[in-house]
Amino acid sequence: MQTEHQEKVDRQICANCGGTIKWNIAKQCLECSACRTPYVPQTTVQRVEEHDFEGYTQREGQRVSFPDTAIIVCGACGAQIAVDEHCTATVCPMCGSTQLLESRQEAGVPPDGVIPFRVDRETAQQNFSKWVKSRWFAPNRLKQAYQAGKLQGIYLPFWTFDAQVTSSYRGQGGTVHTVRDSKGNTRTKVRWRPVSGTVSGSYDDLQVCATMNSASQVVEKVLPYNTCDNTLPFSSSYLSGFLAEHYAVPATQAVDTAKEQVRTDQINQAESDILSRGFSQARVNDIQIEYHNLTYKHVLLPAWTSAFSYNGKQYMYIINGESGKVGGQRPYSVPKIAAAVIAAAAAVTAAVLLISGAAGPSTLQVKDVGQPQAIVSQEDSPWTAWEGNL
Repeated sequence: MQTEHQEKVDRQICANCGGTIKWNIAKQCLECSACRTPYVPQTTVQRVEEHDFEGYTQREGQRVSFPDTAIIVCGACGAQIAVDEHCTATVCPMCGSTQLLESRQEAGVPPDGVIPFRVDRETAQQNFSKWVKSRWFAPNRLKQAYQAGKLQGIYLPFWTFDAQVTSSYRGQGGTVHTVRDSKGNTRTKVRWRPVSGTVSGSYDDLQVCATMNSASQVVEKVLPYNTCDNTLPFSSSYLSGFLAEHYAVPATQAVDTAKEQVRTDQINQAESDILSRGFSQARVNDIQIEYHNLTYKHVLLPAWTSAFSYNGKQYMYIINGESGKVGGQRPYSVPKIAAAVIAAAAAVTAAVLLISGAAGPSTLQVKDVGQPQAIVSQEDSPWTAWEGNL
């Protein structure tokens, strides 16, 4: 049975002064924002749990992901955002739209783990400012545009997958030979021989973003997160003062993305196995992958997001809340690109002229019947070109 103190911690209320308990990024701890009393997050488990993938469907229908939390849905991009009583949202953190409507929360898998914020708002803004300035073909007015946007801290949904795999492959190993034809000409030729074998691998925390498709492309630019070392057991206390997105991609769909990562790696291993047999080239024609102990977990990962408007179009950017890495969409300046193309063409032309000039003036021998030979210089006037043995 929970004590009154524990109940207040779960509700992010300080037992000493009634203030709000929030995550202090600088101190990396939970504390009261008023009296600075430190708190230990209340969790039901001592470590982050992995779940057998076979039981996912049953687990998803048992409860909601964010109990006692309001859900707002963006009418523009469809993102479902969890908002607690200590945080407000007037614009969608995923697309910048103001079309936000409160909605009933659907059943889903609750988070198993979380990486609390390690990069504060000020540092995130500084990192983004540097990123913008490094964009060569960004319009000059972009600086004013992004400064008008406000960063919002949000926890993004991810699935991570663990697995051990064994793969049987069939392929070919190639050896390069030099052959000579009847005329003495040589050419290289690859002799291919059939090869088969097995490879294996162990995979820990394959990360698959479970946010909306429009935002996932930007999220990919700020990966990876260190989920192996920095993931803590989930507690709603970490969400105080931040938003959290409900996953839009279920694990049953995300696992296909994880398996593509495994397949790519297993093919690379198979090619390496072929090369280790003395071949100089390798190709894999077919590979069959068998999975053992496939597990998953639902984790929330920190990010600072915002969207700014430029020439009537919305652009989104994300800063990794753990590493500070920046990724985003940006407009391009057509005049700057055109100027760069013209400058490059001018530079090439100047280089050609410089090389031609360094080679010296060219000469042309002119012969005429009954006339002595003469040398005509391109630098001389045609009226004074004749010289020689007159």
